[in-house]
Amino acid sequence: MKPEIKELHKIERKDLEEVYEMMLKSFKNYPKLIGSFPDWEDRQAAIEMVIRYYGAFDFEYGYAYSLDETMSEVLMIMFSEEEVYSEERFEAARSDSDAFRAAAARLGEEGVRRWWAFFDEVDRTEAELATIPDRYLYADFLCVKEELQGQGRGSRIIQAACRYADEIGLPIMLFTNGEEDIRFYKKNGFKVIGVTKSEAFGLENTYVLYEPKAGAEAADA
Repeated sequence: MKPEIKELHKIERKDLEEVYEMMLKSFKNYPKLIGSFPDWEDRQAAIEMVIRYYGAFDFEYGYAYSLDETMSEVLMIMFSEEEVYSEERFEAARSDSDAFRAAAARLGEEGVRRWWAFFDEVDRTEAELATIPDRYLYADFLCVKEELQGQGRGSRIIQAACRYADEIGLPIMLFTNGEEDIRFYKKNGFKVIGVTKSEAFGLENTYVLYEPKAGAEAADA
């Protein structure tokens, strides 16, 4: 089962490379990796690994959406029961692609070990967060083309997802970094439900939740 947001444009697999390129430009200053990858070139390789590995997973078990066929923005979203990470599921999602391996080669063996350890730490700290709901829509990789940022496109696509959440009666959860991003989600109806930290990796993730409007019917499993 995948979330069907009918008012948005569903991105097809053949268009994923174009979407990844947009993400690479939009996330070039990805704040949560700065502590672990202070070198600019290493950080760009680490960011590409994130986008390709987890983006392929999100696409396989959920959907990637944009406002229209121009694909000037993207939001990946799945049901929480699909957010189950295992080697077999990543393999089925084709996460370990040639492009992912090329990015890993640029990062080098030590950097790749740090990359895996970093995301193991993300999973560990998230597991300690008691405020995560039992079932939710997980939103990931929201971004807008650099030249179109500041025009409200990010708000429009997340608000469409929120209307879908109202329709099916499930909350939306995601984690983000930085005061500007936190303000963006608060402006669009989200509230902070927890913060996870890791001194070892210079990591701080802020978890935010959109609660569906009262009266919505819960979705079937």
